[in-house]
Amino acid sequence: MRRRKFLGLCALTLAVAVSATDRAAMAESRDRPLLPGEARDMVKALGDAAVTMLSNQQLSQPEKTRRFRHLLNQSFALRGIARFALGRYWRRSDFAQRRRYLVLFEDYIVNSYAARFGNYSGESFIVVDESIDQRGWATVKTRIQRPGGEPVEVIWHLRERLGAVRIVDVVVEGISMSLTQRSDFAAAVRTAGGDMDAFLDTLEAKVRKIKGVAK
Repeated sequence: MRRRKFLGLCALTLAVAVSATDRAAMAESRDRPLLPGEARDMVKALGDAAVTMLSNQQLSQPEKTRRFRHLLNQSFALRGIARFALGRYWRRSDFAQRRRYLVLFEDYIVNSYAARFGNYSGESFIVVDESIDQRGWATVKTRIQRPGGEPVEVIWHLRERLGAVRIVDVVVEGISMSLTQRSDFAAAVRTAGGDMDAFLDTLEAKVRKIKGVAK
């Protein structure tokens, strides 16, 4: 159980796989190639900040949640990730439903993972390698060293978008956490009979429950 939770933390605190096809679909303009070291530095800074924040027992849970939200919005292509997680149901949603979903998606990710890892004890975050492909997009390989356990490999994919470098893909030991989220959301929409409002009501109820447990 602890290992599964830790893998989830790596993927969403340190968050969120988008396939190459979906990443290409996110490219609505020609952005500059990333410079050598740029992605490495960003991932290193994010990892160090997350480890420091999560291992600080002096911080209250609400403060950790607030800081986690800041890290998420600062480092990830959150809107694109949210759209990917909803899949084809994004195209079937109207403007009001999309706006509500984006707010709920952020709350769901922030509160579920910040609450789950409130007692994080701290592991070593090591950047192993960086590579840049022909498109100018970067891949950064990292390792999470756990006390008394096997290291966990985390691979990050980054690109520059509208003047900012953002994480668009994270794979933990070959497992796409966002693909799992996408599958879960698709199942939830189907359970709601394809009714987006019913799905959003269910998601909102989950967020309220998580917030209640975290208090």
